[in-house]
Formats: sequence, C-alpha cells, structure tokens
Amino acid sequence: MNLNHLQTVDGPIGRCYTLITDDGERTFAINEGEMNQLRPESIPESVFNKASALVVSSYLMRGKPEDPMPQAVARAVEIAKQKSVPVVLTLGTKWVIEGNEKFWQDYIQENVTILAMNEEEGEALTGFADPLKAADKALDWVDLVLCTAGPDGLYMAGYCDNVTLRETTHDLLSSEHFSEFNQFEFSRAMRKQDCADPQKVYSHIGPYLGGPLEIKNTNGAGDGALSALLHDMTANSFHSKNVSDSDKHVAPCLTYSSLSQICKYANRVSYEVLTQHSPRLTRALPEREDSLEEAYWDR
Repeated sequence: MNLNHLQTVDGPIGRCYTLITDDGERTFAINEGEMNQLRPESIPESVFNKASALVVSSYLMRGKPEDPMPQAVARAVEIAKQKSVPVVLTLGTKWVIEGNEKFWQDYIQENVTILAMNEEEGEALTGFADPLKAADKALDWVDLVLCTAGPDGLYMAGYCDNVTLRETTHDLLSSEHFSEFNQFEFSRAMRKQDCADPQKVYSHIGPYLGGPLEIKNTNGAGDGALSALLHDMTANSFHSKNVSDSDKHVAPCLTYSSLSQICKYANRVSYEVLTQHSPRLTRALPEREDSLEEAYWDR
C-alpha cells in the first residue's frame, strides 16, 4: 500500500493507526487496549427507558474468547428487546460477515429489528450482489433495512400493514427482479409482528444532485445515512409521547416519515459527508430543503 499519511489516535481504548492512501481511502491498524473490556454489569438498564433505539456494530461481536464485550452487547440487546426498543445492527464491513453468514443470519433473526449495510456487506450476508434483492432477503430476518449502494444511491425495504399503505406519486421503478417496487414508498415502516396483513415496501433514491463533483473519500457516508434514519426514529418516539392523539400514531410505526422521505434525508446527509474530508458534518443541513415536500415541513 502506498501510504500518503499516517495518523495516530491514542487513548483509553487503545491505539489506532489510520493508514490513508493517495486516493483518500483509509484502513486502520488497531491495538485494542481496554476497548473490549466493557462488562455486562456496566450496562445501565435505566438508559433504555427513554431510548428510541439501541445501535450495535458487528465489530462488537469480535474479540478474544476472554473479552467480556460480546456478553455486554448481549445484555444490552436483551434489555432493549424486553423494553421494545428497536435494535439496530450496522454490519460494519464485509470481512466480519464472510465465512460466518449462518451465524449472522441466525443472530440477526433472533435479535435485530433494523439492519444497516452497504451492497458489499449485503452480498456477504445474503449471497445477492443486487442491493435491492439483498435488502429483500434481509426482510426474512428483520423489519426494516437500509442499504447504501455507492454510486447507485441507497435502498430501503420494510413492512407496512396493508390498510395503511400509501401509493407514491413518483415515477414507478422496476429492476431485473422487482416490478414497480416503489409503488408504496410513501408508507411508513412498521414491525412485521404489528401488521395484521404485512406487506413489503421498498424505496430507492439516486445520489443527491448526482453526487459531489469531487468525492474526497467515502468514509462515514453510510454512517451519515444511518444517522438520518435514527434521527427520524427519534422524532417518531418524541412525537408519539408528546402528541399521542395524532393520527400519525394510529398504527405503531418505527419511523416518523415514509421510506421515500427517509431515503431523501439519508441521501442528503451522505452527500454532505462526501463533500468534505472529515466524516463529521462541519455545518448543519439547511433548515428547509427544496427536495423535501412542503407537507414534510408543515408537520
């Protein structure tokens, strides 16, 4: 690897070397230190009482056999399930999944509500290179999927009760395996178990404005998309607790907005991340966005 920069971060979790190539891509070399020593008894149950989601990464399931971190994650997941807090898993990298597909499929089916992945991770998990087909397969195990697909934008797939389906006003999209798959993308995602007549719903969006003219690197773009989904879920929890008689909460939805709207939001955040060097946003998004319908802001 022809390295252009070498950055070091040293702290209580250990030491991390960031290896950056001339094209702006990066990888890490990590001395884990104490980072995998979080113990199950250190997970405070009280924080789940107001939580909108528990987010875990596949990285947390790795480590030496004696490390307590996987047990700490298991305790957190168990508490979240007991309190009906959605468990969100981000796959992190295809290298963690490859060779362990069956383990991850079983784990996800047993514990996870929402799955976040990119197209490479989706292929490693499901065997399907087509991100929409991979997302559809993942619905065998979870209730909602966010799959980023690089220059192809991103996909969402989830469930909605038949009586609450809302048809799109956008152009209908078809792929090799799915005809007019975005027909009900104006629907809001629900847990399959909460649907009397569950229907699969899908949405897709291309890169915002076709993508940045120059992509400095892709680090953090997927995390940015997931943060938009998590923000929308948090808005839904807040709204349901404070405006419980709103018609938005007649059905128990996972999100405040439709799949289509979340795709736009997630795509916009990813765009901002891709236009800068750091995966952290250095400025806020506009208060109002032309690409989001007026009806969104009126709410």
